[in-house]
Amino acid sequence: MSRTPTQTSTSTKPRRARKKPETKPASSGPANRDDHADPPLWVGYWPRLDGPQDPRYHSAHPEFERADFSVSVEAAKFASRVTGSRVMPWQWFELRGITARRDDGLWLHRDGCLVDTRQQGKTEIMIWRILYGLVYLGEDVVYSAQRGKTADKVFARVVEIIEKNFGQLDDNGERRPDLLGRIIAKTGGTQGRGDLEIRARGGKIAHFRCGVRSTDLGRGMDRIDLVVFDEAYNLTEAEVAALAGAQIASPNAQTIYTSTAPVASIHPYCHIFTGVRDRGMAGHQDPAKVDPDLWYSEYCAPPPPKDERERAEARLDRELWRLASPSHGVISKDRDIDAIRKVLCINAAGVALWEADYLGWGEWPTTQESREPIIPIEEVWVPLTRLDAVLVGQVVIAISRTQDKQWWAFAAGQRTTDGHVALELGKYAKMNIGQAARYLLTVIQMLDPVEIIIEGHDPGVDLVPTMRRLGFDLRVTSLNEFATASTLFIDHAFSGDICHTDQPIIREGIEQAAMRKLPRGDEVIDTQEGSVAQVVAFMLALWGVLEFAEEDVPAALPVAGNDVGPHDELAEFATTSSHFADWDLST
Repeated sequence: MSRTPTQTSTSTKPRRARKKPETKPASSGPANRDDHADPPLWVGYWPRLDGPQDPRYHSAHPEFERADFSVSVEAAKFASRVTGSRVMPWQWFELRGITARRDDGLWLHRDGCLVDTRQQGKTEIMIWRILYGLVYLGEDVVYSAQRGKTADKVFARVVEIIEKNFGQLDDNGERRPDLLGRIIAKTGGTQGRGDLEIRARGGKIAHFRCGVRSTDLGRGMDRIDLVVFDEAYNLTEAEVAALAGAQIASPNAQTIYTSTAPVASIHPYCHIFTGVRDRGMAGHQDPAKVDPDLWYSEYCAPPPPKDERERAEARLDRELWRLASPSHGVISKDRDIDAIRKVLCINAAGVALWEADYLGWGEWPTTQESREPIIPIEEVWVPLTRLDAVLVGQVVIAISRTQDKQWWAFAAGQRTTDGHVALELGKYAKMNIGQAARYLLTVIQMLDPVEIIIEGHDPGVDLVPTMRRLGFDLRVTSLNEFATASTLFIDHAFSGDICHTDQPIIREGIEQAAMRKLPRGDEVIDTQEGSVAQVVAFMLALWGVLEFAEEDVPAALPVAGNDVGPHDELAEFATTSSHFADWDLST
């Protein structure tokens, strides 16, 4: 007899009618067992489940449907039996994808990438995969999380499942497997680190290590078969490399990355996860670019509107909340989502985090695979070279510091007699803040700039109070102004309204530079990507000239002569590139 699932409803206070953004329905009705033909026993019946059971973005091996799923079935049967629980259809879809095998017995997908909104049950999928790997395959497994609390909870959950299965009869009179008797050793489990050794079927010794992310998490493990990077929005190259070496020794290694969508301006180490996701998105968008070794699924709402007002309205659209949540109605509920929205959405950072966590609208950085040059070097940048420009009007100085706080970039901007803006890098060198202040004082004395500009989130912003104590105020830009400066720099390069002296260090910076999109849709130069302080200084100098510099002052950037002493800092603001072409940047 077929049962009709009930749908949840949430009462809200009456509010003024508003136009909601159009959305694409993810499913025609509640997502329960009746939506699927003959679902297996380990897929539960969920009357309240109304979230979409298929990922919005997906990529897999072209021969996925013809793969060997015997391990998938065995893993699901075993995990359901020892946990006493059943999964939702979307969870079974993901488990099936990461446990599919080739004809030669290897995993069909060497890597897995699962992007999901918060509190949907993605960790339970990982636990089922870990349990099967330990008991049936004798795998050595590492589970890596960003937070110690997450690692401790997963370790406790795995241990609890094992210890609660000791060969007893279950409620149906069937005997459960004896997992408790397989434990050889158990240590830790608190403060972000736990180790478990069990005797797998067939007599192999399996090792499970669960811990907070570090470069020594895999220490002492000569072979690692499965690595799960949970909370992969914060993951460094060194942390991946520390475990990747031990995976080479495995005859059938697998790595799974899972996380909510990152916010690049808040999560600076999200580039690894973004790179894996880019591989999946490439296959989703173009079947010819599918990576056959990657299983990729992303659950999220439809893309946000570009208009900020429409986007703000979309955040209140509960239909979008549902479309972003595959476990909506069972785990994630509107009342809880709304409560968190009210707490977080009080400033730009809170809005960005809430959108990423509950709508899947992340702020993804640009990676090498997806990057296009912001300004083509040979086609656009090189033709802007001018060594004979005649400069007029007021000077603007702009400053930026690299993310590691080692290198400082000082650039100058000034108009030319034919209406262009000339830009030049005066100094790019390692300095402490005292040396930077001293150099800036020299430049101020010689050039008398109308403005000295630095971006409000720049690592060099500590220079502002230092210079204020010396009697000089720096112009600190807002995020809106930084976005405007980023756009102006690119637009003026393409339109041919700037000129420069083709300094190699600027070329290098432009080749590394990438754009990132802010939560509200504006694009800015990604200061986390590469060493681009010199480019930031250039674009701020351009913005400063357009905003503050008058044209009718007949002045030019001085050119140092032979009579200038060896310590004359101003010589580096020369109007030719010869000085910079052979500048030893290592000094």
